[in-house]
Amino acid sequence: MATYPDVALADLQAAYRGWPGGTAEKAALAALVLRVRIERAAAGLPSTVIAAKSDISMIERRLYLSIGEPGLSPEAQLCRMQTIAGALEAYVAISEILHGRNPDPAPPLKDIDAWTLAVEALEENLYPAPVAPQERALQGTATRG
Repeated sequence: MATYPDVALADLQAAYRGWPGGTAEKAALAALVLRVRIERAAAGLPSTVIAAKSDISMIERRLYLSIGEPGLSPEAQLCRMQTIAGALEAYVAISEILHGRNPDPAPPLKDIDAWTLAVEALEENLYPAPVAPQERALQGTATRG
């Protein structure tokens, strides 16, 4: 069982902001933060999705298991599958860089931007923000009216 270090994501992001140099010089660190976000999203899946204890092993399997989350419509399952595919593409590319299998240790900023969008989409899809009661009432009115 692989677990992630007991470091808050906010601390990693603060370290990124405080790291010397510009955005291009901090690209590998930004990639590391994105990888941690993907791993934590996978590790945080509820027991209704995966019964195993939270850890960061088998990220791909954990994420794909979330497609079968109870209550997801077929459309939501398709959306989740596409979101996971994008996040896993980013995860593999980031891992290649961090493990030294990519000859360029500093990823291009356009890649960092694309990976960030993929990670944000994953987090939003797996853990949607709760809808306020007033907004929920407005949504219900809009669909009925």
